[in-house]
Amino acid sequence: MRLKQEQFVPFMIVVGILTMIIIIYSSFRFNTKQHEQFKENLAESDSLITMNMRVVRESDSVNVADLKGNTSLLVFWASWSDKSRSMLDEIQLLQNEYDSLKVIAALVKDAEESLASNKEYPDFYYTDGVKLFNYLQVPGFPSYVLFDENSRVLTSEVGYEKGVGYDSLKVFMP
Repeated sequence: MRLKQEQFVPFMIVVGILTMIIIIYSSFRFNTKQHEQFKENLAESDSLITMNMRVVRESDSVNVADLKGNTSLLVFWASWSDKSRSMLDEIQLLQNEYDSLKVIAALVKDAEESLASNKEYPDFYYTDGVKLFNYLQVPGFPSYVLFDENSRVLTSEVGYEKGVGYDSLKVFMP
């Protein structure tokens, strides 16, 4: 089948539009599938609460089970990410209100050297979170997982929007 010359441009426009629709749909579907996989990994992970994360610049390690008896928050972040910093600022406000909230700030996609020697959030446990981040197949950062005082997952979030670190978490605080 041969196209007439006057049909070629409209044909190419239709092909281009269909291609864009397929690409957009596939991208959204892939993103949704990644988030679903992350949620499944959280639900099925036996070692999530016991996997040790080395505390940055120390020989100690910490895991979620160590914080049993407190509400604990595992935050995956990067020091160069403005959204990560904004989320940590909101979490710091929440931690100031609730002494029972313990925060593990798991550094990913970053070198430890990029972390300032004076801790901007002094009550956080700064850890190397790369191993756990990869194990859970977290689709992005900043991300967090909130645990109750018995180390059970209460909620999780991927990405940052204003209020996601404070308002969204406050409803789960005792």
